[in-house]
This record gives sequence, structure tokens and C-alpha cells, in this order.
Amino acid sequence: MHKIMKKKIYFLAGMLSFGALFTGCDDDDQGKAVNIAVENATNLESDIFGIVVTEGQTVQLKPFVMPESARESAISYHFAGEPTGAIDLSEGGLITPKLTTPAEGAIPSPLGTDTIIVRVDDGSGTFVRYPVRVVSNIVLVSSITIQSAGQKVEEENGKTFDLAQYVTINPANATDKGVTYSSEDETVATVDPATGLITITGEVGETTNIVVTANDRGKKTATCRVVVAAEAPLYVGFPFSDKWSYSSNLEANEGAIGNLFDDKNSTFWAPKISTRPIYDPVCYLDINLGEVIKFGQLGYRHRNLNYSHLQCHTFKLEAKKTESDTWTDLGEFVTTPLQVDEYQLFPVEPIEIQYIRITFIKGHLRDGKTDWNYSEDGNVSVGDLQVIEYNR
Repeated sequence: MHKIMKKKIYFLAGMLSFGALFTGCDDDDQGKAVNIAVENATNLESDIFGIVVTEGQTVQLKPFVMPESARESAISYHFAGEPTGAIDLSEGGLITPKLTTPAEGAIPSPLGTDTIIVRVDDGSGTFVRYPVRVVSNIVLVSSITIQSAGQKVEEENGKTFDLAQYVTINPANATDKGVTYSSEDETVATVDPATGLITITGEVGETTNIVVTANDRGKKTATCRVVVAAEAPLYVGFPFSDKWSYSSNLEANEGAIGNLFDDKNSTFWAPKISTRPIYDPVCYLDINLGEVIKFGQLGYRHRNLNYSHLQCHTFKLEAKKTESDTWTDLGEFVTTPLQVDEYQLFPVEPIEIQYIRITFIKGHLRDGKTDWNYSEDGNVSVGDLQVIEYNR
């Protein structure tokens, strides 16, 4: 009888040490194999396990046999049925992909598939079968995102706006992350195709769109709305970038601090507090903007509603210009509950700063409560933050 490892074991084998996984196996089957797996195997989808090889890159299969006494047995590698031509398979288990990405048009995923058998040649009949998928070595841009502060530009005639600093290409490992900028109406606004610098050319009240298009064959796009204003806006969002750094006195219980700046209220950060709704212990978040700005507002947005989490109710803002300065108290602020679609804006007296500290004080009350005189386990989460400059 064929002795094939169960699929769930394959999945665990990819996650854990093989040795630890099989310590309970009997070692008394006269030195013959009981199970075989391949360490390179991964969970492809819905409990389908197989091997993924990237175009132009070879993969050496690494079989693992149990019990230990059977590991000196010869291993052989075979195609299951007629090969499709997706890969070459050597006698020693080296997989060489044969397919290449088409020069133009859509990229199939996978480029092709062959199925192989890895067998223990000890008379036990033990083998495992895997699909081998060849994938393209080209990673296309999946989306282009524009931070909220760059999605709508309001500027006076003759003024410029650097759109590129608000643009993010996804995923980060896209093969070609280049984009091209274009204006739908250059009588209203022009844009440098390479740098994304917008120049306002129209009359007050006129509008147009600036389109950001990925240079790769996927041609994903994103759009920025431009409005010609009578005067420059009082506040302008300061773009999040790699120059920023941030930390907290508490580790994350769920989510991650970086989620606060991704402009997606579906992601969040919940620090590891002992009790709620009043934060215990006190929790603060420090942000270094990487340069001095004239700080004018903080934008705050709750995460998408999650009824097991509370939303932050009260926070305190402090700021300073240099690391050696003492913190300047900018006040305490209270958020409106359940507002998850738009940023709530909290203005401060304009101040030149580079460092911001946000101290989270308490969460909104749980349904049925009328006062903060209770204590319970659970999270208080934050969705998004936005730093906004005073533009005067």
C-alpha cells in the first residue's frame, strides 16, 4: 500500500522543524520508509501542496524521509504522466524551469505546471506527488495609491504641487515601479510626466484630473483631482515617507504601528494594555518626521468598526523641534465615536516641530456604560493618523 503523508502534515512540515514533527513515529518498520515529504513544498491553495519555481531559477528538491533508519535509502524523481514542458527534472531532483514570460500581453499565473513524484526506492512503495508551478520573474504593479493629502489638490494659478511624494507603488517588490503622470486638461494644470510636479495654469474654480499610470504592461492607474483655488489652502497634508520613524512605549497587542500611516482604516494598531477603557499602563506614540515643519493639525481616523475593540476617545498632543528640547503641550483632544470614513481634524496653534508625541488616555465607552469607572480586558485601537502642515 502506498504510504503517503497526509496533507495537513505537509502544511506543518513547511511551518515547523521536520525532526520535531515526526519524533513520535515508530522506528521499527525494518528500516523502510513510512513517510516522505519535500521541504521545498508549500501550501499553494486550499490544502493543495506543491513546488513553486521562478522563471530562470533552479530549485533543488530536499526530501525528508521517516523513520530515521530509512534515510539512507535511494530517492528517485519522476514525472507523473506525460510532461507538459514546464520544467526539466534531473535524476538528482534538480528542477529547471523551461518557460519564459511572454514578451507582451497578460502574464499567465502560473506560466505552466508539471506534476512530479518523489519515491523512496526501498521496496516500501512510499512516495509523494506534487504539482510544480512555474511563475514569472516579473512582478507587475498591482495598484497605485495616493495618500489622502494628495488625492485633491487646491492651489492658486502659477503655484506648483509635488504629487510624487504622495504616491506609493504596490507591491514594494514590483519589477518596474516607474510611473508616468499626465493631465486630462493642460489649460487647467500641467504635470511633468516623469517627476509628477503639477503646475496650475487655469482660472479659479476650474478642475481637472492628473492621472498616474504604471509603466509596466499592467498599466494600473490612480487619479488626483486638481482644483484652481482663489488662494492656497490654509492646511496641507505632510506626506508620509521613509524619512519618518516612530515608536511606542508599549508593544503591539494586535496590528502594527506602521498601519497608522498607510491611509487604510481597515488596518490598525492596538497597543498591549492591561485594562480599558482608561489606558493602563499609559500609552504614548512618538513620531519623528525627519524634518522640521510648521505643524497645524492632526488628522485622526477610527479603524473600520470592530465591536470587540474600543475606539480611542481622548488623546494628548505634545511636540518639539529638536530631540533635546522639552515637550510642548499642545492640548487634549476628544474624538467623535464611530466616524470611520473621514479624518477628524484637530487644529493646534501653528508651531515649528519635527517630533510629535501622542499620549492615548482612554477609549470610548462600551455599549451600556455611562461612565469610565469600570475596568476590563480588551483592546483600544487606532486606525489612521495624518500630520498636516500650516500653509502660511
